[in-house]
Amino acid sequence: MRYLFENWVLDVDKRELRRGADTVSIAPQVFDLLDYLVRNREHVVSKDDLIDTIWKGRIVSDAAVTTRVNAVRVAIGDNGDQQRLIKTLPRKGFRFVAEVLEVPGSAGGPNAETLVSSANESAASGARTQFSSAGVRVELEKPSVAVLPFDTIGGDPELRSFADGLTDDVITGLSRLPSIWVIARNTMFTYKGHAIDVRKVARDLAVQYVLEGSVRKGSNRLRMTAQLIEAETGRHIWVERTDRPSEDLFEIQDEFTRSVVASVQTQLILSEGRRTKVKDATANDTGRQLARSWQRLYDLTAEGLAESRMLAEKVAEQDPSNGEAARLVATGIWHQMCMGYIPWDAHTIAQVVASAKRAVEYSPTNEHAHWSMGFAYLLMTQHEQAVVSLHRSLQINPNFSLGFGTLGTVLAWAGRSDESISNNETALRINPRDPSLFFRHFGLALAHYLARRYAEGLNHASEVMQLRPEWWLGRLIYAACLIKNDKTTEANRTIAELRRARPEVAIQALGMLPFSITADREHFFEALRLAGLPET
Repeated sequence: MRYLFENWVLDVDKRELRRGADTVSIAPQVFDLLDYLVRNREHVVSKDDLIDTIWKGRIVSDAAVTTRVNAVRVAIGDNGDQQRLIKTLPRKGFRFVAEVLEVPGSAGGPNAETLVSSANESAASGARTQFSSAGVRVELEKPSVAVLPFDTIGGDPELRSFADGLTDDVITGLSRLPSIWVIARNTMFTYKGHAIDVRKVARDLAVQYVLEGSVRKGSNRLRMTAQLIEAETGRHIWVERTDRPSEDLFEIQDEFTRSVVASVQTQLILSEGRRTKVKDATANDTGRQLARSWQRLYDLTAEGLAESRMLAEKVAEQDPSNGEAARLVATGIWHQMCMGYIPWDAHTIAQVVASAKRAVEYSPTNEHAHWSMGFAYLLMTQHEQAVVSLHRSLQINPNFSLGFGTLGTVLAWAGRSDESISNNETALRINPRDPSLFFRHFGLALAHYLARRYAEGLNHASEVMQLRPEWWLGRLIYAACLIKNDKTTEANRTIAELRRARPEVAIQALGMLPFSITADREHFFEALRLAGLPET
């Protein structure tokens, strides 16, 4: 068995540790310890576990264990300060946290070597994969994508260069996502200029999805198309087309790349969830449970969110150090509360905060973890801390549409309307088909309302009502905007319908809304009173 992580290969059969083409000298006990940590990377390994396995139960000091773990870190280019590959969990033990490829045998076929090359070249986020002896993929917990070189029509060398640059940028952008395995540029550009059979490409590279696209130019305009294909079925699960004046090619390239990366990230979450049947998701399989949890999260229904949370909590109970499960628990509870399916109270907020903190602790380099911490801070009305967390999520993934959107909403509640609008508009622009777009329009409606731009606020509040007419917060911002646009009758009807569905909604019950500025809260409540919302 070979374990591949970053640019390292741990060959258990040959008892070798290699970095690229070089063999690294390593003491036998240090090798055994690394092997044990990698094999058991799905959970925390205690010092007692290490003593029982590596030292065969002999009495050794804690200092001896720590010294050996540090020797492993040194061998693989890690250290106790960074803990990039091996994380120490105080009073609990150690966990190998790098993403790992598993390849049986010591002499892999061409597909295995291609993936090793891809891991080294692109520093992609990684995946846990098993291969048959022929190098064929058997199981892949994280979705895998091959990005074919974007095609061009005609022999314009400038257009060809633009298409190659676009391909490069999309591969790089997707490679930054920790939830996706991406084949590297050097491998993919061997397909340039050849007739492509998408299913054959997928088989050769052992990937589940293929992204292909084209660029055309005519009459001073540029048309770019991208489509994501599920390799097994040949089904097109997402298509994007953009027409732009061909004035600033670099700006066009950047914008289209951001849109493709953000949209593909969302579409893969939804597609992987659909691929996971309910009977598989309820089995004792962490990958399937989490994939199903993500997909049900996007349903944003009472049933969907309850199932999403249940699956994530099941994984978190089995493995408390699973950062993905922790952030799914936090996200599920937050959405249940925000959508009005469970109480918005101190107890529920505390649950969100605790899970978000665990998410950051166990997956500190994941954008979703810091995103969950961002809305947890918002619930505690700690707006500045929320902004810091969301900025961190965007540093990790500059194409993270949820990061932009939630940052926009936080800034709206903080009374920073212009900044809020800019971030929400960015989220809409780079991921225009996100299933949760109504949240973005809510943030825009609130920001415009608080800035006294009531007509613009009503436009976005109307979008919320079109997309999610039953949502209680959407009805509140819609009614407030109607009042400020002298549409009192419709505002009264909106509040009456809300009260019939949710009679507990009243002014006094809205004290938990996370306004930063008291005057903004009163400005909002004033309109709701005029729309007919009672005090109690």
